[in-house]
Amino acid sequence: MILFLYAAPVSLEATTAALARYGGALPVRHALAPDLVDPNAMAFEQDETSYAKLLAALAKHLRGDETRVVLSCSVFNGFAPRLATELALPVERSDDAGTYAALGCGSRIGLAVSYPPSYDVVAAHLKAVAAELGRPVTIVPLLDENAFAFAAEPERYGATLAAASARAAGLDCVFLAQFSMDPHAAKVARSTDLPVISALEATLLRLSGALVPSGERNCGS
Repeated sequence: MILFLYAAPVSLEATTAALARYGGALPVRHALAPDLVDPNAMAFEQDETSYAKLLAALAKHLRGDETRVVLSCSVFNGFAPRLATELALPVERSDDAGTYAALGCGSRIGLAVSYPPSYDVVAAHLKAVAAELGRPVTIVPLLDENAFAFAAEPERYGATLAAASARAAGLDCVFLAQFSMDPHAAKVARSTDLPVISALEATLLRLSGALVPSGERNCGS
């Protein structure tokens, strides 16, 4: 059983919709902890208090049948290795599969992160993986506002993401690094001639054992 942990209903809804494309093939359980983050925050402390809060939220939903935990809230991704050790379970970063897919497109990546405190977390992981692979990477931020604060307004959120893709002109891909962005991947793809990577789609493809295909959402790994 794969346990997905969410900090926001919009991320849960996006994952549920994406999973429907897999016809129920993945054994998944969902856990929502809406008090984990303040969606309006512009900063987040990666400290012991935050880790304890994450662990306590997750512990409430563990039943003992989990084979893997997926963190949907990217601001907590840096805690994944520690959490995996403490739980003795694989813990999937929400941005990990997408990072490999984005680097499969090239070295110049337009990074869309709608929750500002998550930007440095995702960018640092992109740089670390690129270094591990021996590849150069240039990261261009596509959003400079807290768009996640209005992620529950689909039209506004999708339009903001699509408009932001214009900043990726001349790059190799657009990386939609948060699960909440997945429902808008097609709209973003229509606004640019670049490959569009969905962090959620890449994660589900990895979990399903599928190869990441070329096309609207992902380039490859």
